[in-house]
Amino acid sequence: MIKIVPQVKSIKENDLQINFDEIILQGDLSEFAKKDLQSFITDKTEYYCSNKGYIIEFKILSDDHCKEWYSIDAQVNGMTVCACTEEGIFRAVTTLKQILSQPLCGFTLEDEPKNSFRGFMLDVGRYFYSVADVKTIIDYAALYKFNYFHWHLTEDQGWRFESHKYPKLTEIGSHRSHTNFGIKKESGFYTKYELKEIVQYCHERFIKVIPEIDMPGHTMSALACYPELSCFNRKLKVSTHWGIKFDIMCAGKDFTYTFCKDILDELCEIFTDEYIHIGGDEALKKRWELCENCNKKLKELGLDNMEQLQLYFANYLAEHLSTNGKQTIVWYNKFDEKDKIVPNKDIILQFWGTKKDVEFANVVKSGRRVVTSNSSGYYIDLPYGYITLADSYNTQGVTGIEDTKTIFGYETCLWTEYVKNLKKAKFNMFPRVFAISEIFWSGESNKDYQKFLQKLEFEKQFIRKFDVKVPRKGIYNPNGIRKFFSKLWFEKRQLVWQGLYLTIDNYLVKSKVKRSKKKKILRRGK
Repeated sequence: MIKIVPQVKSIKENDLQINFDEIILQGDLSEFAKKDLQSFITDKTEYYCSNKGYIIEFKILSDDHCKEWYSIDAQVNGMTVCACTEEGIFRAVTTLKQILSQPLCGFTLEDEPKNSFRGFMLDVGRYFYSVADVKTIIDYAALYKFNYFHWHLTEDQGWRFESHKYPKLTEIGSHRSHTNFGIKKESGFYTKYELKEIVQYCHERFIKVIPEIDMPGHTMSALACYPELSCFNRKLKVSTHWGIKFDIMCAGKDFTYTFCKDILDELCEIFTDEYIHIGGDEALKKRWELCENCNKKLKELGLDNMEQLQLYFANYLAEHLSTNGKQTIVWYNKFDEKDKIVPNKDIILQFWGTKKDVEFANVVKSGRRVVTSNSSGYYIDLPYGYITLADSYNTQGVTGIEDTKTIFGYETCLWTEYVKNLKKAKFNMFPRVFAISEIFWSGESNKDYQKFLQKLEFEKQFIRKFDVKVPRKGIYNPNGIRKFFSKLWFEKRQLVWQGLYLTIDNYLVKSKVKRSKKKKILRRGK
């Protein structure tokens, strides 16, 4: 049996045994795809490329198949690869890499994705990844047919996007003094040249890039540079601990809206694809509730609460992005369609919750475009004690939605609070990326976990060609005892979320605001 991950749409094998040593690549193959495949054949298989031998011919057809469709016909005297676009040819190349890594027989194969949006997210805000490491992760994503790279560029703990208009963001915001209770400094950012380099690298592999600048929360790295972005102009530092922070961008100041628009304009100059992500999750409103400017804005807009004010904030930025020809993605926050304000219909909502979120299922059913990153299976930063390989394969994108055509896209997320380098990233990615890529490409309705397991040993050996050693089965599908201790070890994260510090700090801010209000009342009385 020919083993391929993600599973192809259809394949028929025959008894023809195909033997050769040399391969000729010819036909409608782009220069990049040709070099990529030649390099793989030369470096990672028993074959080599020459001017004679077994012919693999590539053909781009004038047909009405989808842009990622391709077919492969392998006979004794040669192989024919057909597609309608260069993108389809490239997807075929990734399949050929697996085919040429196992014994060959004759076969015919046809393939195309069930889902047109298959995303891989990398967070570089918590820990900075070098350009070379980012490219390596993109290579893995391309190998398993992901076609969107969601790049989470800013966090409380680090600002990684170079801004010429606001240079302090990288002069100050890209550095933190230590991480949690450690002493080691963490720093780094990408220049505009490097950002463009990554965009080009993705485009060569037919991956579109979705940059994310998180707003209004997860912005301590920006507030440390420009205190006037915050509600009370406080002198803050780039966060050194994980967890949700109380200080976020002020939604009542004109400067905040100007700053955000300026940053997004700079972002649009570099990232030429259609989507921009503006974050939006975990934005606690403790400062807004105390802030004179936010309360004034709320009253001016005639809104009921601060959650609605955040929706106004998101809609405002989405409308601005639309003038740049961009579509906006935000992390899903619960809302009621009956509220005074709801997300604009053209905003794409990204779901990060669990399979139990019935409210989100209703959002999907309403016809809004949604991307599911169900954290029960697709959050690969979590240890295997939380999300096993079986969980990643069997998790439903959105519980209660059987017709997955209503889901706009799927995405797996690699957050990096506890994934500080490429070595740990590879450990967390594989073998879960095998499973997730199959669900995203082949579709939830075609799941077959037992059939997937039959391909797993081959995939483990195949990915070793790319410097990845998959952990043993007892780690990625742990038993009850290992699960328990894995969770127990991971839950030490609660110790670094600064709950006590934030509570005390919030009390001091409240006290200061109360004193300020009393002084104003006394002045009026005089």
